[in-house]
Amino acid sequence: MSKRAFFLLFLFYSSFFSAQNSEELTGSWTEVIGQHELSEKWCLGTTAISQHYRMFDDFQLLLFRMGLAYRFSGDALVSAGYDYFYSESYSEDRPKLQHRTWEEFNLGSRYSTLAISHRYRFESIWTRQEPQYDLSHRLRYRLKLEHPLYKNLYLSAFNEIFINVGKPYFNQNRMALGLGYRLNPDLRVELGYLKLHFDHAHYDRLRLAMFFKTNLFSKDKN
Repeated sequence: MSKRAFFLLFLFYSSFFSAQNSEELTGSWTEVIGQHELSEKWCLGTTAISQHYRMFDDFQLLLFRMGLAYRFSGDALVSAGYDYFYSESYSEDRPKLQHRTWEEFNLGSRYSTLAISHRYRFESIWTRQEPQYDLSHRLRYRLKLEHPLYKNLYLSAFNEIFINVGKPYFNQNRMALGLGYRLNPDLRVELGYLKLHFDHAHYDRLRLAMFFKTNLFSKDKN
């Protein structure tokens, strides 16, 4: 295992334990992300996310996402899609319902064995405020790193910042560190720590993620 991998592991454990305190809730974040190849250039992405205030208990939010992507090359994609978002809060009796549309650009690169990806996203958000919906916009940027550890085991880390288009400009920040395992070329899982930071709230989450791929077209011309 390289010195870089040991350093990333140290960051993972030190960040996790330093973030814990008795005033914060430790909950769970579960996501299932699919990539469905439609052709050599086009693919369909699907995502389902659930979050709980306590470990797989006390429901917080649910998100369903679908988007269509076009691949310029193996490392550059543009996509657009729609999110359905529903959440419940401890402090508010009324749940929050949002409809979101988004456009994004993904760019990947590699430095030695370290895989680096950048994601830039622009979101338009319709939040239900009876009897109408309020429209807002925000920008998101995510930097993600992956480093192999041993055979199919790898280290994964990302940080994503959300910026409102308008005051207050800061929306939230997400930081995640964890371990991943590739079961086969089309299926992998990740387990780790996710930190959600807002102006007036901070959440620690156990993050469990599954990524899978399907191929809906055949490259054979016969």
